[in-house]
Amino acid sequence: MKTLTFNITCSLLFGLERGARRDQMVRYFQQMIKGMWSIPINLPFTCFNRSLKASKDVQKMLKQLISEKRHEFDYNLASSHQDLITCLLSIRGENKQELISENEIIHNVMLIMVAGYDTSSVLITFMVGLLAKNPNIHAAVLKELEEIAQSKSPGESLTWEDLGNMKYTWRVAMETMRMFPPIFGGFRQTVKDIEYGGYLIPKGWQIFWATAKTHMDSSIFQEPEKFDPARFENTASLPPYNFVLFGGEARICPGYEFAKIETLVTIHYLITHFTWKLCCTDNFFSRDPMPVPTQGLPIQIIPRKPL
Repeated sequence: MKTLTFNITCSLLFGLERGARRDQMVRYFQQMIKGMWSIPINLPFTCFNRSLKASKDVQKMLKQLISEKRHEFDYNLASSHQDLITCLLSIRGENKQELISENEIIHNVMLIMVAGYDTSSVLITFMVGLLAKNPNIHAAVLKELEEIAQSKSPGESLTWEDLGNMKYTWRVAMETMRMFPPIFGGFRQTVKDIEYGGYLIPKGWQIFWATAKTHMDSSIFQEPEKFDPARFENTASLPPYNFVLFGGEARICPGYEFAKIETLVTIHYLITHFTWKLCCTDNFFSRDPMPVPTQGLPIQIIPRKPL
């Protein structure tokens, strides 16, 4: 799933197709990610040091890619290009000045790569596992997606309207994220003195919010250990700020819609073309720092008969 999400990101957002260069970038990127949460000791033999070197290699490759795209780029044809790098170059072109520097383009690209690499792959992986363990929910998802597939001509792509009709499938995704949140929490700074749980938290202090603590709170989600997508049939009934995996308001994740599209399209084609069964009985997972099944979730995939 990590390979899949990285390939989707490279193709759709950066226009980098399959080949030796993308394979090399994958290796650099994986090494960079591996050291992001390591002990920050910058010595030659440490994971952190290897991560820093890999980050420089990725940036060097992106710089070369930007240079190639700039060479090919025609400002008059900007609207015909759709990948992220070209869009950022078009902003510079339309304004006839360097509003976005090359370094800013590189760092924006790397931000999207990091944000979309682990999070979407974690969500899809755990959805696959939960669907295998819950045949009734699997059947309901299959029914919804088969109806959409049957409305399409052979080879016809999914549309935005089709994705909007995958309401139950997305509720399954939301319930998956509730039980196995890809992001375990984050830091915020208090803007004023607040009292919480009998404790005074002064203005300017760093606080850490833990996703799982809220998601598994029985006073918010009844029977939190139960996998129940129906709890998201009416999201307006949920207390505010108790399910904010993508943030909210001004700090909402800019990749929210992309992650949703990526997940729904992947699950659609997977479930309408294949069935699968788990090859392990281990229900445990670890955080590294994202949740990962301890055995990697091996599955046996069987092709479905055509609709």
